[in-house]
Amino acid sequence: MDKAIVDRVNERVKKDLLFILGDFAVSNDPEYVAHVFHALGGRKVLVLGNHDLDSKGRVKPAIAGLPWDFPPVHAMETKDGGRRLYMSHYAHRVWPAGHHGAFHFYGHSHGNLPGVGRSRDVGIDCADMDFGPRRFDELTSGILEIEDREKHLISNEIAVAMEDKAIERWALAPLCRMPEGDLDQLLDSDVRKVRIEELMLVLKTLKEAK
Repeated sequence: MDKAIVDRVNERVKKDLLFILGDFAVSNDPEYVAHVFHALGGRKVLVLGNHDLDSKGRVKPAIAGLPWDFPPVHAMETKDGGRRLYMSHYAHRVWPAGHHGAFHFYGHSHGNLPGVGRSRDVGIDCADMDFGPRRFDELTSGILEIEDREKHLISNEIAVAMEDKAIERWALAPLCRMPEGDLDQLLDSDVRKVRIEELMLVLKTLKEAK
């Protein structure tokens, strides 16, 4: 199994930065752990998982002594193409900048815990991981496709609700606590370019309007 995983990693990782979201090694044999580490391509970053720690919560010596790109951490933030990403071994229901479009990747759950919003399990035993790493755009494409469908549905609901309640934009804007020009821009923009939270706020306001 280990050899198959190493082979899958090296098929996809060359000089890339490889993020490992915990449970790098169960073995306590430092020679074997080092062998696997050096067999993997790329610069390696470890976000610590429960199996990377000893019974007192300390990083296992076999892992701590490896030449990671920087020291292992329990959670971290980074960016890919300007898009924020929060990574941890465990799944979070909320995460830094989650309400502002940030993504969240986690492991630990072996594909058994569905993501919330822009979060997802990236463990290599998930069905779409094929026992190896994936690039950021591959991991987020499915999330964004679902989100775009939801945005279109919400946008259609807004249009129907405005017609049913005979509410014009000039009257809706103050109810949403935003300038009329901002509401116009939101409703006239390509829904793929607006935040789903903003559309949901407008729809909620319409549903509550009398």
